Amino acid sequence: MVWGLLPNNGTSQSPHLLPSDVKFTPSPHYIMFNARSETVDAKKSFHSLLRDGQSCIFAVDGYYEWTKSLSPIDKKKQPYFVKSSSSDTLLLAGLWSRVKTGRRNNNNQEETISTFTILTTEAHPTLVWLHPRQPCILNDSSAAREWLQSPSRALVDKIRSLSSGQQQQQNDIKNEDLWECYPVTKKMNDAKYHGDDCTVAVKSKGRKLESYFTTSPSPCKRKKIEVKEDYSESTSQQDVEEKNVTTKCSQKDESNALLLTETINNEWSCHVCTFLHTKSKSQFLACEMCGSERECTQDSA
Repeated sequence: MVWGLLPNNGTSQSPHLLPSDVKFTPSPHYIMFNARSETVDAKKSFHSLLRDGQSCIFAVDGYYEWTKSLSPIDKKKQPYFVKSSSSDTLLLAGLWSRVKTGRRNNNNQEETISTFTILTTEAHPTLVWLHPRQPCILNDSSAAREWLQSPSRALVDKIRSLSSGQQQQQNDIKNEDLWECYPVTKKMNDAKYHGDDCTVAVKSKGRKLESYFTTSPSPCKRKKIEVKEDYSESTSQQDVEEKNVTTKCSQKDESNALLLTETINNEWSCHVCTFLHTKSKSQFLACEMCGSERECTQDSA
């Protein structure tokens, strides 16, 4: 069975190729890899399959999603592997079809090809940062049996709500603990790669993508706060320096004032001729002009 639904028969002029054909390519199947569960019963390609009970289940270890690289050097997309945290297997809900290829086999019988598509829904809240859509997951064997035996629009809605987290699972596991998601080797960007490390976690370089979708403070905001604190410290230091300069100036002014006062107090005038004795002459005990003796009252004044 080939992944990628082919709803119509092929023709002899344009036959569908089988995977065993040398010229087989998955390109025609890319168009219908997935089917939106919200509109599956309204689309002509899927409506008849749901009505006729052509439902199927695919058991997988997990599934892959790709994100744009955050590295300015390595531009390759980063693949992520998503798996269940409580089970080794995921049961994906799908629809299948069998159509004629337009050719005949060695027994002259009409050749057919079987293809399938996977139902998708809105991503679970814990995975929406990775991709807005995800496969519809059947959470237990009872749901799987019901999907195989009696597929319907109502059942599709139930599966969709459980997968996207709109309805709580009927177990002890919280919605946020249902999934594990981690980056894997970029070799998975090649569709032909099937190495043993396909599901092995690798260390992602740089900031984690999911961190862009959280409400925690960004490094830029923290940096601004630090700069602001540094500025405050610088301002405080500047205030201290200015205060010191002002104090020194005040002290200098006081010294000058004291010296001026002392100088003024040391001046004296002769009580006879009123000659003013200043500077070194203030030390004279007699008037330089008239020779009159310096009075003590004038000296004290």
